[in-house]
Amino acid sequence: MARQKNKAITLAMTFEYVKEKIIMPEIVENFYENNIFCLNSFACDCVEDIQHTSPGMPPVRTYKLQARQDKPLLFSYIAKRGLARIAKNGTSEEDNILGSLIALPDKKESNLFGFFQRNGFLFPINSANYESVDATVLYELICRIKATVELMTIANEIKKNYQKVLHLTLYLMLSKPVYVKTDSLSVPYETCHHHFVDILAKADSMQLSWERRQEEFNKDTYTVADTIISPSYEFDINEYNDIVSGTSLSGTVSCTPLYKKIVRLYCCYDGTPMERKIIDFLFHLNHDIGQVLTYDMQNGLTFKGAADFSNPIDSMKAGLLEIARFVLGEEINANLGGIHPEYNVQTMAPSWKIDSLLSAVYFSIFYLKPDLELYRPCANPRCGRYFLVRTTSTRTMYCSDECRNRVMQDRYRKRKREREVK
Repeated sequence: MARQKNKAITLAMTFEYVKEKIIMPEIVENFYENNIFCLNSFACDCVEDIQHTSPGMPPVRTYKLQARQDKPLLFSYIAKRGLARIAKNGTSEEDNILGSLIALPDKKESNLFGFFQRNGFLFPINSANYESVDATVLYELICRIKATVELMTIANEIKKNYQKVLHLTLYLMLSKPVYVKTDSLSVPYETCHHHFVDILAKADSMQLSWERRQEEFNKDTYTVADTIISPSYEFDINEYNDIVSGTSLSGTVSCTPLYKKIVRLYCCYDGTPMERKIIDFLFHLNHDIGQVLTYDMQNGLTFKGAADFSNPIDSMKAGLLEIARFVLGEEINANLGGIHPEYNVQTMAPSWKIDSLLSAVYFSIFYLKPDLELYRPCANPRCGRYFLVRTTSTRTMYCSDECRNRVMQDRYRKRKREREVK
């Protein structure tokens, strides 16, 4: 009897302890112990100025932002949950900030500026006056972030879509940089400038070496040390001359500027091992599969004429993945400049000092472990949000139960309408 009484007292004490912990959690302590980094920022006031310039012409729309210092924000990276906006009591007000951000290119501009009203601007902005922003530039910047996350995901999926890996790699590596200027930035922000772009810019001025000229007297091909088709590839000299002059071997179809540059680099430039890997891959891509025409996010990956992806060799797949990971590294590292370690005297622990929401976004990408978790787009077409999922999980297709139920309801209604028609 005494034993049962003691057990009841113990259970009661345990319940009171748990109840006390639920009602008054030690949120602040746990918050700083369990989160990898934090960012203090401000919400935004977003307005739209509409100027009617002349009769019959569409109005000019200008978007303006202003920091709201009366609305401070706190962000943190939470393991297995990603970047989140944190309430004053330490709970999460909005999870998965990165997933919401990279879903914006497929949304209306109202969604874009709604995001900034909730989470503040990507960069520090003026709190005394409005600053004009170009929505087109912002969408392009967000597209680069989206491409980075998608490439990291696709390159590490068990079943890889190599055409999409190729598209995202070329887009990140070769696209023109995007610039953003605010009053609070001493230097305008510039998206990652990949080193290979500088090599391409010098291609037209490169000349064949003396050793290459000697080959012309001895045989009909240039012997090129090749990292894709090892150990070397015999490239027809007449074909080389036709391509760099701007025509194909038949002389009827002009070659793309990119293809001409790559062919010249292929035969004239040694470079580092990674530079040669990129050159050799791009040469065989344009020579054996099809000449790349576009690779931007709006038009996608297109080719001059038909492209044959039916039987790419394994070395091209392996080379593409190696290049994709190299490009990802350059892209992420270029956006970590606004981050540095700092010792937190309040918690007596190391922490990170972060200067902008953009840096926090890239830092959250930096902390991703592709062998364990990846971002995947929600299968609900009306959502489009990206969410964290285990790499080995192939069945998790929705970001929430709400999205899954909504899709199930849509399918049910569709089947019902089809039955009624019949």
